[in-house]
Amino acid sequence: MFMALRFFLLFFICISSFFSFSISGQDNVSIREYSKEFITYPYSDANPIPSFGKTYPYYRYDGFTSSSEKRLWKIVEIENEWLRIQVFPEIGGKIWSVVDKLSDKEMFYGNNVVKFRDISLRGPWTSGGIEFNYGVVGHSPSCSFPVDYLLEKKSDGSVSCYINTLDLLTRTYWTVEINLPADKGWFTTRSFWHNKTGLFQPYYNWVNTGVKAKNDLRFIYPGTDVIQHNGESFPWPMETVNTKNLSQWRDLNFGSSKSFHITGQHAPYFGAYWEDEKWGIMQYAERDNKLGRKIFSWALSDQGKIWEELLTDNDGQYVELQSGRLFNQNMATSSLTPFKQTGFAPYVTDIWTEYWFPYRDTNGVSNVTLKGVVNVTEQHQGTSIQFSPLQNVHESLSVFNSNEDLLYNEKRNFRVGETVSLLLPADTEENKASKIMLDDIELWSNRDRTLSRPASTVEDFNWNSVYGNYLRGRDLYGLRQNVMAEQFIRKSLELDENYLPSLVEMSKLHYYRMEYDSAFATAKKALSIDTYDGAANYMYAISAVMLDRIYDAFDGFEVATLTNDYRSAAFTELSKLYFKQEDFASALSYAKKSLINNQFNIDGLQLLYLSSKHLQDEKKAAKTLNNIREIDPLNHFVRFEKYFEEPDTIQLTHFTDYIRGEMPEQVYLELALWYYQLNLTDRAIQVLNLSPINPEVAYWIAFLQYQAGNGTEKSYVESLQRAYSLNPTLVFPFREESKIMFEWAVDKDPTWKTKYFLALLHSSRNNSEKAYELLNSVNEDVPFAPFYVFLSQLSKDSEDKEKALLSSVSQAPGQWRYLHELTRYYLIRKEYDKALDVIAPFYKKESTHFPTGLLYVRTLLGNNDYRTAEKVLDKINILPFEGAKDGQLLYRQTKLRLAADAISSKKFRTAKRKISEARLWPRNLGVGKPFEENIDYRIEHLLEAVIAHLENDGESRRKHLQKTIDNNREKTSINALLGILALYQIGETNNADLQFEEWLSNQKTENIKNWGISFYNTNKLNDNLFDYENMKRIIGLIAGVEDARLF
Repeated sequence: MFMALRFFLLFFICISSFFSFSISGQDNVSIREYSKEFITYPYSDANPIPSFGKTYPYYRYDGFTSSSEKRLWKIVEIENEWLRIQVFPEIGGKIWSVVDKLSDKEMFYGNNVVKFRDISLRGPWTSGGIEFNYGVVGHSPSCSFPVDYLLEKKSDGSVSCYINTLDLLTRTYWTVEINLPADKGWFTTRSFWHNKTGLFQPYYNWVNTGVKAKNDLRFIYPGTDVIQHNGESFPWPMETVNTKNLSQWRDLNFGSSKSFHITGQHAPYFGAYWEDEKWGIMQYAERDNKLGRKIFSWALSDQGKIWEELLTDNDGQYVELQSGRLFNQNMATSSLTPFKQTGFAPYVTDIWTEYWFPYRDTNGVSNVTLKGVVNVTEQHQGTSIQFSPLQNVHESLSVFNSNEDLLYNEKRNFRVGETVSLLLPADTEENKASKIMLDDIELWSNRDRTLSRPASTVEDFNWNSVYGNYLRGRDLYGLRQNVMAEQFIRKSLELDENYLPSLVEMSKLHYYRMEYDSAFATAKKALSIDTYDGAANYMYAISAVMLDRIYDAFDGFEVATLTNDYRSAAFTELSKLYFKQEDFASALSYAKKSLINNQFNIDGLQLLYLSSKHLQDEKKAAKTLNNIREIDPLNHFVRFEKYFEEPDTIQLTHFTDYIRGEMPEQVYLELALWYYQLNLTDRAIQVLNLSPINPEVAYWIAFLQYQAGNGTEKSYVESLQRAYSLNPTLVFPFREESKIMFEWAVDKDPTWKTKYFLALLHSSRNNSEKAYELLNSVNEDVPFAPFYVFLSQLSKDSEDKEKALLSSVSQAPGQWRYLHELTRYYLIRKEYDKALDVIAPFYKKESTHFPTGLLYVRTLLGNNDYRTAEKVLDKINILPFEGAKDGQLLYRQTKLRLAADAISSKKFRTAKRKISEARLWPRNLGVGKPFEENIDYRIEHLLEAVIAHLENDGESRRKHLQKTIDNNREKTSINALLGILALYQIGETNNADLQFEEWLSNQKTENIKNWGISFYNTNKLNDNLFDYENMKRIIGLIAGVEDARLF
């Protein structure tokens, strides 16, 4: 059979023959660093006011511009025969560009300008390339800021650029090794993520790539289901409501922006293919490394196209293809589905590798391996096989049928970039391909890879049960939404005060709030139920450490080692405890134990080194230090220890020069406090003396000097004075270790600054009452405006809030944030005249500052000055944040209110013009127009029906009433009530009354219910539906709530 089929082989051709491979070219891989000029739209204006939640201790930037400048950016470029990669270490370590040299195409979306816009957690974000996100949320804190980096040529002939940063939200370190082999058609990104804390941390990792959005773009995402952010699912790729093929980008021409997480098949890859170009890009990773695969697309309407203009000059639209450690980027409500939250265990290091590569001329994808991309299709002539190799090899390609009979075999050269095409006759089932092998690697088989994992939860699960409330609280804690988490955990314990998992979660919440006695007592109660529970023992022990109950700590950690989940962490903590007691032999023993099933536990390795060093085992210490350097090349502990042993200029430079991220002082602080935990005060002080200075660093130096000097005043007083003299702007303490230090500082120097910093720390841990007590105890004039805004945030007394905000304005006259805070205070209290007195003079001076313009318009609306608001909106130029709608909503409210006023004055021509203007989407307002079917025009149609009635145009009145009904819209809003009223007016009275009762049942507040009853019953029998006062109220709801950012 084999010879016969060889005879019937129709053709075997190689495509892309312009490429020729040379063995000598294997060493042709390079790495270099240089600067290049880019047109740049910079960001500016860091916010000095503390913002708690997902941002703290970071701060946002609020300054964005439409004016560009030329700026030099540092670039690391690595290149081999097939790929050229550019990394921007000053923009989050983003891979900015990857060029497929064979086709001269950008693998990812290539943005030729650096155009920062307000999209990320901290504001600035740029589109394109590959962005790395770790910690709590996407577009993470480092994505637009400098990171540490290191270049390396490796012994295997490849080159690497390592990027690294400390995530302050979780106190975890992450490193990405961007590696380019000399002899492969791919590059890799290897993640090394270490939780260096003794606590579970939020677990979020998504790698975000941008690709060119074109009509021929096809998404290569094997799967059966789409999982949304909220965990709900629907089929993939065929969407049933609009009958669209979601795997074709051009078919996403409905609705708004799209976020799809695709699951349902066992496939370790995803990618894209441009059918007209016969070219694509692919990601490959072992499936346990990357479960999540996501597509994000801006809306294909103008609602999305406006972001093309905002984020680039001339490079067109992009789509994001993302890979994640979990199935979806879950929001809180995802906990109500199977797609919940998992945590990052203490002292664990997660490592995984992703492969990225181009492929060509396959016309689709059936499977991907590290040998290459293969596509198998059944055609009229037979079985068509296209194979795009990723390695230069001389191997046997074999094709088998379902009975494992060999259909084809040939040993030959395969070369990167040269796609092989086969066409095998398949006139019978026996001749159909079932499996393709390249030597001993399976390239493809026709086995069904559909998974049985459920995409939806059971319908009768009781979320109000003990366990249901526990699950919701646990997941909210994992999302760092601790206030809400505590509410659900308390509900769980109200139902069963002895429910052990909830007791453990409550202990964690107490610990986070730095209420260590309560954390200890709660964990102790859990142990009274199950003395062997690992989590309870661990929380019992770690709380005991903070209370200086050393033997309780030993006891808890020792029992926790019986469980797999806490074994390595407990051994690490035991090593620390013994080290602090200068029992270095025991510290060494437990450090070794911590590494048995957790070999990349960086804390365990560092403890192993220090213990060996103190036991004078120099050989073991040197071996351990070298081991840390090999697995974590940007480890700052390694470089400091070398400097500590050899304090010369070379070692000092080697240590300090590699700390070059955005906030170097935080790296120094983190290392110093690690030493401090081990009572290595001399090392801690030396680290901080090398750090850039800020108040927190200076206070820590003073505190450590106090401890090292046994409390003598000379040892710390000068440092304490220096700390007080430094500018507190953009300094936001967040570490629990700082509590004891700042309490000491308050005792030694009870001035406003020490109390302010301690209050910040307490507020960041949800201890607002303690924070307020500290600030309220300050009896001096504070020359620092953020202090007063912070005080106003904490105060519950309205007059005190106003007094504090007035003080902030007086301390920073002419600075917009403080004027905005005061204006919003008056708006909330509906003191519109006072609000206008604050914001109007500033707007006249800064009329081009669009945040001020927006707030000024909102204030004008409160003062019923719609004509001035209209003029301001005509001149404003908004650079929006993602999801912003304020400009358009204020515009529409202004136009419709002017229309209502004109109707009231019987100026129907003016009213019609204003209604028409309300339907426009002026570009300067920063919001693109959605698809027409997604716009709710029910207010406009009702007003037009009113005008038609007043003009005695019955036909037009009925037409607009029909449009007001709009049964395709949601049924619960105020606009829906207008539709019900219109339904009554056209004669469907019974149907209207039924719909009104349904509308009423969906309202959550008595005020809205009572108003709805009055409005409906008063107007349904009136031919003239123009109820001026109620119409003003309805129109006033359009922009009633100011825009809130996603983060």
